[in-house]
Amino acid sequence: MAHSTEQYETPAPEFDNGRNAFSAALIGYAIVVAFVLLCGLYIWSHWEEFAFLSRISFGGTMAAALFVLSSYVLNVLQMHLFLAKFGLKLGPAELTAITNGMILANLVIPMRGGSGALAVYLKKAHGLNFSAFAAIYAGTALLVALVNTTLALIALGLLWTLYGKFYPVLSLGIALLFGLCLYLSVFPPPVTWGREGLIGLISRPAHSWHLLTRDRRLLAHVSFLILLISLCLAGAFFFIYAAIGAPLSVSGVIVTSSLGGIANLLGITPGSLGIFDAVTIQIPQIFGLDPARAIVGTLVFRVLTFLWACILGLPGMTYMTVRRHAPTE
Repeated sequence: MAHSTEQYETPAPEFDNGRNAFSAALIGYAIVVAFVLLCGLYIWSHWEEFAFLSRISFGGTMAAALFVLSSYVLNVLQMHLFLAKFGLKLGPAELTAITNGMILANLVIPMRGGSGALAVYLKKAHGLNFSAFAAIYAGTALLVALVNTTLALIALGLLWTLYGKFYPVLSLGIALLFGLCLYLSVFPPPVTWGREGLIGLISRPAHSWHLLTRDRRLLAHVSFLILLISLCLAGAFFFIYAAIGAPLSVSGVIVTSSLGGIANLLGITPGSLGIFDAVTIQIPQIFGLDPARAIVGTLVFRVLTFLWACILGLPGMTYMTVRRHAPTE
């Protein structure tokens, strides 16, 4: 049974799974391989810098793991709010399964393959229109960027006010991105382009997002959840750095985590591997971390997020696969 409301109902776009998708996947995996080789080469040639690995705090790592787990729970609540807006109210078990299944698939498939699989599942199992899901996907990305740029600007402001450290290029870039995201999240212009072809593929979800933004209460609730998710991930980084013996200031952690969250939106590679990591390795070095601890901090974060994704997401991926290929009644 379809649950999409009439104002959002638009024809479903056709997805190209041919040569372009294969090329994009090939590029994504190539970036991952190159990044892994570069990290491995650095670790191999600077092994003496990683002597601290034997002294990593178990307690700090477990605290970081709990913060990561909390972010996964909050992601489920965020998905619930968006789907409920389109009249789709799933049970807690199914909602948890499909949300974490999507997260896990996005970590192993480039170009946000998990999100695409979830869109197909929701269409087949619940009749949710593709354009509605596209609006949820794009809107979430905008709000994530908005919240994280806000946090980054606040942290940079505190660094300037309290410690006299000012980073003009970084601050200007984040401020410009903040302004763009604020405009597109809160005051998006109406989209009246054509409904066919590539233009239609873009304009339909853009129009759906324009309609969604009229619900200020929904935007406020979703933004608050995204804020909590961002703070949980920042908390995870904070305890990871403490666990490896390189505590970073709260402001430095927030800037690192927030910019990493923005970089994570570039889903060219599986889990934005290589893109997210380049940011979360380079930014802490601005605040005094040595390269070895910056690398290890990011790797520990990656391990924790992947472990929780496997624990919570494998049942979800199995559920979606079985349900998707089940015969239609």
